[in-house]
Amino acid sequence: MAEQSAALDADERGARRLTAPRFLVDENLSVRLPEVAHKRGFEATHVIHLGLREWEDWSILEVVQKDGWVLVTNNAVEFRSRYRAIEIHPGVIFLLPSVRSEQQLLLFAAALDDVAINSDLMNQALDIALSEGGKIVVRRYALP
Repeated sequence: MAEQSAALDADERGARRLTAPRFLVDENLSVRLPEVAHKRGFEATHVIHLGLREWEDWSILEVVQKDGWVLVTNNAVEFRSRYRAIEIHPGVIFLLPSVRSEQQLLLFAAALDDVAINSDLMNQALDIALSEGGKIVVRRYALP
């Protein structure tokens, strides 16, 4: 029985990797970000559109885990530590640093470019940052 359960868990993880990621945009980012994902064929929404405005971060993570969302946030300090405590998660995207909405749109577009090349974000994070020279830098890494 335990072997069958472990096999089902492995199958579920494999199935999730074959599915296009779905993006949940945190309230500290522009409500326009989901439109960028929609134009590229991805499912996306903003926490405000789900009625989650002002929810605690741990509550947002419960929704992310339950519904298989990839969280998009600029709150890297808080969420990196929370994601380290999660054994299996659908991925997270950090848009860094805190910038105006027009720059957020550009950073998220760069994240989607990376996802288009490799859509498997299971237990991974993307840091999408602006360098001092204004160049967009993408870094993908395992988390936890």
